[in-house]
Amino acid sequence: MRESEISGLIERHERLRAEGINLVVSENYLSRRVRQALACDLAGRYQDRGYGGSRYAREIVAACEKLARDLFQAGHALVSSISGNLCVLSATAAFTSPGDAVAMLPFTAGGYPFGLEKFHRRKITIPADEDSLVIDVPKTVEILAAEDIGLAFLGASFIPFPHPVREIRQGLAEAGQDCMLVYDGSHVLGLIACGGFQDPLREGADILIGSTHKTFYGPQGGLVLTDSAGLAGSLRKMLELDLEAGIGLVDNPHLNRIAALGTALEEMLDDPGYGERVVENSRSLARALDESGVPIRFRERGYTASHQIFLDLDTAGAEMLCRALEDVGIFIDAWGRLGTSEVTHRGMGPAEMENLATWIAGIYKKKRSQKLPQEVRKLALSFPPF
Repeated sequence: MRESEISGLIERHERLRAEGINLVVSENYLSRRVRQALACDLAGRYQDRGYGGSRYAREIVAACEKLARDLFQAGHALVSSISGNLCVLSATAAFTSPGDAVAMLPFTAGGYPFGLEKFHRRKITIPADEDSLVIDVPKTVEILAAEDIGLAFLGASFIPFPHPVREIRQGLAEAGQDCMLVYDGSHVLGLIACGGFQDPLREGADILIGSTHKTFYGPQGGLVLTDSAGLAGSLRKMLELDLEAGIGLVDNPHLNRIAALGTALEEMLDDPGYGERVVENSRSLARALDESGVPIRFRERGYTASHQIFLDLDTAGAEMLCRALEDVGIFIDAWGRLGTSEVTHRGMGPAEMENLATWIAGIYKKKRSQKLPQEVRKLALSFPPF
């Protein structure tokens, strides 16, 4: 049998990540139990009753949905979406028609850059300050009412602080506007699950959607939650196998992913303090970086209330720092964001955040110690996989 190039690259990747420290805001670490579920026999199977041998697969899906309902205290949960992006598309397809307007935050204010126009919908911009990322509630309500918008997405890719869900819902009620609010919690889903950020469904969102691999430490995929049976039913027609009306967005939901998601849900139910620890680490790291001379945004607001820390650098500076940190085994993104989800999940706390701040400040000031790669590796290996 030929020597596998892919196996070799996988080994190199695993070693790189095990010996590095990940501060990428959109990633997290999978526990051994979650990885085992992801690699199990379900990876090549179907769940429909038409396929023999699918009994336990259906039970796994049902158990996963129940775990999601319990964790998020939601009436209905859909686990069939294979990405957070498909969750956005499913709501768009289920509740609007071609030509309709849909309101979203602009990318320049941290919004998710979903291509509504590709699906023949018109994008209406929710007004928000590009520097502070704060949504203008009165103007938002005014626009949604004036344009008679039926669907609006809150939540963002750049989200250091909660969004004004309750205020927007109250404003819409006063304006007599029946607009569906969908909260895209892709980045903060794990914090929402633990009560460490905000509670969109109780604050007025009709639907909560999100990716399951960022602050939520499951496999890549999507999750939909709502208290409305009617809304859940409409979304199921888009996200689950429908032989009568025709298949929508998903025909095979990747059962191994659902099993891994269920395992992660079990772990998070047993770890209710995770969200608070993530935010504590974010604030500790941000404060230490600020005190070390690294420019950090939102000092006047306590830096952050989520897993995200924002560097006050221009595009070129953020890219340069990202590449310099990568050279020593510390991983961030090239847009000036640092995240504490993975390091928190692996067991690091405020003391480790102080170390990281010292190292990052040294790189930023171009005063890198020659021993830094070894020090980073030593810290990473002190929090081994579990």
